[in-house]
Amino acid sequence: MNIKIWYILIILSITTLGYAQNVSAPKYKYQYKMVRIDSTYDAKVDAKLAKYVDKKRRQMEKQMQVVVAHTDQELESYAPESPLSNFLTDILLNESSKYIKDTAFSNVDVSMLNFGGIRTSMPKGNVTVGDLYRISPFDNYLTFIALKGSELKKALSRFTDQFNAPYSGVTMVYTNNKPSQILVQGKPIDDSRMYKLVTLNFISDGGDHLLEDIQYEKIEYTTVTFRDFLIAELKAMMARGETVTGQKDGRAMLSK
Repeated sequence: MNIKIWYILIILSITTLGYAQNVSAPKYKYQYKMVRIDSTYDAKVDAKLAKYVDKKRRQMEKQMQVVVAHTDQELESYAPESPLSNFLTDILLNESSKYIKDTAFSNVDVSMLNFGGIRTSMPKGNVTVGDLYRISPFDNYLTFIALKGSELKKALSRFTDQFNAPYSGVTMVYTNNKPSQILVQGKPIDDSRMYKLVTLNFISDGGDHLLEDIQYEKIEYTTVTFRDFLIAELKAMMARGETVTGQKDGRAMLSK
């Protein structure tokens, strides 16, 4: 064995022995036993706790039933583009800048979500807080990214007509499953220009590999979840008398 390793072991042994000799015996003794987490304790209910839980449950149910929007049709989500994914990315692109103080992101070029994060459709008629929890059950936070056009192009070029992400501000044509044309705000991507992207921290941190290995010039995280953002913005739309609508508009076009 190496002499240095022997030396370290001797020092550790002396230190441990000295500590053991100077530390008084513990005051408490501990015993452990297995406790089954099953229906064993269901028969014995703590009345006070049950009352508290029931109160909180009723409060939560009341909050979940609050109507925040109206729709004239069911909005579904599916790749490569859909009424619901288009609506969600559009509202994120157009309204997210007010949720960040950094004026560098006062104008956003592109928004991006992930289809896996849109868990269900938006129902026709009244849309409640509970509906939005079902659509977006994860605590993903709005995140703003500044990146060069070359990096944005790199990320978008990896999309196919079967593996892509919901986006707004971008129009893509897929030929033989791959992008044959990519436009941002109606123009080809300028490799040297700085673009502003709003997305979720899940995606910015590599989720679903959408922005994996993409170099950012700047990134700003917020404390606003996408779900809370939706609740606030849909309430504002309802207050203005607006109905939630979504439609396919050709932002993901398939060409033979």
